[in-house]
Amino acid sequence: YQRIAIQAALEDIHSGNNRGLLAMATGSGKTYVASQIIHRIKSAGLGDRVLFLADRDNLINQTLSGDFAVFGNVATRIVNRDINPAYEVYTCLYQSVTSSEEDLNVYREFSPDFFDIVIVDECHRGSAKEDSAWREILNYFDGAYHLGLTATPKEDKFVSTQTYFGEPLYQYSLGQGIDDGFLAPYIVHRIDLDVD
Repeated sequence: YQRIAIQAALEDIHSGNNRGLLAMATGSGKTYVASQIIHRIKSAGLGDRVLFLADRDNLINQTLSGDFAVFGNVATRIVNRDINPAYEVYTCLYQSVTSSEEDLNVYREFSPDFFDIVIVDECHRGSAKEDSAWREILNYFDGAYHLGLTATPKEDKFVSTQTYFGEPLYQYSLGQGIDDGFLAPYIVHRIDLDVD
């Protein structure tokens, strides 16, 4: 299923589209899939520079020490609003590169065409809203391919993941993962309490 997701994204990138969405269950390896997409894009000469955005510190730490460790010294994390254009794979919290104060919007230190691909982890959270800080970054790097990763695309009258990223290029549900033996089944235990 990971190969299918990787292939779907690569075909979308190769076809000239500018946005894609992978909707894969928690634990199914979205970050691993992202690392493989990056590796294959770089190997094929389709792009060198990648920005990986997340909204939680543990997502960035886990990504850099886990699936992105294969990129070695060409990968970095943007911290303390310090921009160094010598790397190829950048990871950061969107909060660490944006601000309501214009001079703290350090992502603007990169040229708008610096990145070939921007990957948004858990894209259903922030980038789904038009007025979000994530969207500012995506709008700035609008020449890059934007890939959203999520286990739970958000679709309601206020927020739509698919309005921006489009319908999922590939979906892998929790049920499929359990049926295929890749994800653990679960049992719901209902416990009623009589305590306020």
